[in-house]
Amino acid sequence: MTLAALIAAYHEADEPGGRLRATLPLAGRTLLERQARLAGAAGADPIVVAVERVSPELAAAIDRLRAQGLRVAVARTAQEAADSVHPGDRLLVMADGLIAAETHVSRLVSLGGHSLLTIPDVRVDDRFERIDAHSRWAGLALVDGALLQETAGLLHDWDLQSTLLRRAVQSGARQLAVRGEPADDQLTVAERAEDLDEIEARMFEGALAGRRDWVSAYWLGPVETLAVRALVARAVSPPALNLAAFLLTVLGGLTFLSRWLWLGMLLLLLSTLVEGIAARLAAVRLQDEEETSWWSLVLPAAAGGALVALAAGLAPVRGWGCLSLAGSTIAFALAQRVEAGARRLVGQRWLAEHKGLAWLLLPFAIANLWGTGLTLLSIYAGASFFWVQRQVHAPVPPAAGPAAGED
Repeated sequence: MTLAALIAAYHEADEPGGRLRATLPLAGRTLLERQARLAGAAGADPIVVAVERVSPELAAAIDRLRAQGLRVAVARTAQEAADSVHPGDRLLVMADGLIAAETHVSRLVSLGGHSLLTIPDVRVDDRFERIDAHSRWAGLALVDGALLQETAGLLHDWDLQSTLLRRAVQSGARQLAVRGEPADDQLTVAERAEDLDEIEARMFEGALAGRRDWVSAYWLGPVETLAVRALVARAVSPPALNLAAFLLTVLGGLTFLSRWLWLGMLLLLLSTLVEGIAARLAAVRLQDEEETSWWSLVLPAAAGGALVALAAGLAPVRGWGCLSLAGSTIAFALAQRVEAGARRLVGQRWLAEHKGLAWLLLPFAIANLWGTGLTLLSIYAGASFFWVQRQVHAPVPPAAGPAAGED
């Protein structure tokens, strides 16, 4: 069955100016955009936004979401919302102003039938709707399109979000309580901008941690973090940054061919910094790195071209074996990616990739040992390939047979 999403966006924030909860600022965008990105990451299509009035801020947020490839429908009435969803669709319902973590959404979506995420009454206030004497609705529900259509038919002047919740409870929806995990600290219903300050700080901590490569995780992390904090509220996009990183890499390669080795090295290192900033900015905005732009996909190829250009620039002086070393490094790196595929491997952060190779070459460039540096890069790439191959092709231990005496 197809998964759709219904996001309520009609309650006003508890602050002057008549601003909607959905348009409260969060990580340089709006609260609605984070909700929609969460739903989209779970596979929701379409995403229906239930509104009463479309403010300019809300319209701009919806336009940005559509530009990112999400199919967002605006429903001004309950019947319009019901018409946007097929009766057989699974429907992810998000409360107005809700901030949740990806784990909350994925946990609920993995279930079948009608389900509600609940939270103990003692932990929250009246922003969370009460279900019974002991629990309140945590703002996420999984129902179906048929229940939405039935609710729309009898809604009249009642609140869609609350009425749909009551109908789900009456239908015997399974209640799934939060488990007290660290992600539960993000669970809140925002009524004013101040409610999002601590949540935003935690979002940054989560998104800026756990980089896949050691360069961003341990070396450039502080600089990338400062840059993301400065850029997150601006119109700068990850695709634009990836394009800049690509151009810097190409320019570095051309500079290597001209034998301006140090200038090319600086351009290559600057490219890795810009690429890391783009990846972290995408993580804060809940954009997959693969979807940020085509440029992010061709960056490794551009880095490989720059390595060949460096070897070609060194060859007349250091010997033509530099080209062989560059070629073997690229071959090992390609073979490693093919072997690894989409697997998560032990020690993956320390495997050879273009950013780490560039920074590993730096100390040898400082010592004017370019040939030695290229040799080490080839050894590093080869060792990474064999490490991946060892894990991918490790023999699977045989399943335990029946105990003695059993049929």
